[in-house]
Amino acid sequence: MESILITGAAGHVGFALTQKFFKEGWQVFATCLPQDRTPAFNDFAEQSQGRVRIFELDITDAKNISSVAAALKDQPIDILFNVAGLTVTGDLVFGQTDYEMWDKHFAINTKGPMRMCEAFAPHVIASKRKVMMTISSRMGSKPNYGHVGYRATKSAVSQVMFQVGIALKDKGVIAAACHPGWVQTKNNGNKGALTPDQSAAMLYQVVTSLRPEDTCKFFDPDGTTLPLVTQQTQPKPYAMT
Repeated sequence: MESILITGAAGHVGFALTQKFFKEGWQVFATCLPQDRTPAFNDFAEQSQGRVRIFELDITDAKNISSVAAALKDQPIDILFNVAGLTVTGDLVFGQTDYEMWDKHFAINTKGPMRMCEAFAPHVIASKRKVMMTISSRMGSKPNYGHVGYRATKSAVSQVMFQVGIALKDKGVIAAACHPGWVQTKNNGNKGALTPDQSAAMLYQVVTSLRPEDTCKFFDPDGTTLPLVTQQTQPKPYAMT
């Protein structure tokens, strides 16, 4: 049975991905912060007959990551999917930057995925698919102003995945980043263009279709690719400015 480890598995897109991969017959290692677990998430795992295993995980905590990696020692992981992240906040007015929030964004959105890739590299290398995917955002590659800290971390984590891809290419690892689309969540008042389930279905197709030549790429949810920095301005139904 193929396996996937998902961070932020109790969140909107994370839970939808957990459900999608389970439905497709995968073993899912679902990691999240304890406070993010919902009754629906817990019930889903309990009814999975062991195919969804929950691990409490803070991706900013190196010891916590190491303990989960140790608990899964000798377990091949076909896909490491870094979904956990801190969403859009402030920095809309130049001169009023919240640098403490920047630090938090970078710790979660950029350093967290790197920590996961380093800690779980042996598990991924031991698998058949050998895939590492991280959710980034078009907001990190477009030239619009606003939400500066968030944009910077997403631009940075795309670069992180390119570097991981280069570092592990000789091991056969495919490392990439993806944009989930503009997803309906409580944080945006459900104003997104895609439901979490729609986003998860598109991302499932992207991540399970990756080939060695796709390493170091940045994917839109429709499977097309974007450069790290783009002047792309044509509208797409799921794009967010």
